[in-house]
Amino acid sequence: MKKLNKQAIIVKLTNISYQRNKQIILHDLEFEISSENFILMTGQNGSGKSTLLKIISGLLKPDSFSLSHKQSVKNKKSWLAAKKFLRKNFCYLHQSPYLFSGSVHDNIAYGLKHQALSRQEIDHKVNEALKIVSLQHLYNRNSYALSGGEKQRIAIARSWVIHPTFIMLDEPFANMDKHSRNSTYDIINQLKEDNIGIILTSHDPHSGELDFNRHMHLHQGNMIEKTI
Repeated sequence: MKKLNKQAIIVKLTNISYQRNKQIILHDLEFEISSENFILMTGQNGSGKSTLLKIISGLLKPDSFSLSHKQSVKNKKSWLAAKKFLRKNFCYLHQSPYLFSGSVHDNIAYGLKHQALSRQEIDHKVNEALKIVSLQHLYNRNSYALSGGEKQRIAIARSWVIHPTFIMLDEPFANMDKHSRNSTYDIINQLKEDNIGIILTSHDPHSGELDFNRHMHLHQGNMIEKTI
């Protein structure tokens, strides 16, 4: 895989709180993440893992927050200002990724169509992304004909092709058989080699096969940093 040689980007999030139906889900969280991090996020069902990933990705507005990063002189306390930065740099993948009706090629190429690229350049990048997930043979396959594991791997390829700074993987192994899981372990480890920061939630007991360098645990709305 071609390395992107990105300079590490460090993002600090503070005062993150979120309530749902008057129940505290996240309480005044504060943490710093780097694009060099490969983070395992754990916690019981309902502990707020998915909620936090959606906030970090700019998809869900928290009740309170503050964001700062190396490229910013001032903290971003306005959600509109922060959301633009988060959506540009963080890509969230749901455990049941959404692929629209159409070919695998068109799904992966979707994010590239907003860039100043020729058709040939887009096709080259799509092919490169498919090689990464070892699914070149599905180039023209309709997305509705894919298995759950294939959809997850195509979603990872679609995220990788736009080169985000961070990828958030929410229970990526939930719909996979053993073969797909093993292939995806290799793919995710390679994302780290490509200088993409990763936060991954998982209940998979074999997730230890991934090369995590941080472990963040959510418990009763609070964040606990655990030793790897």
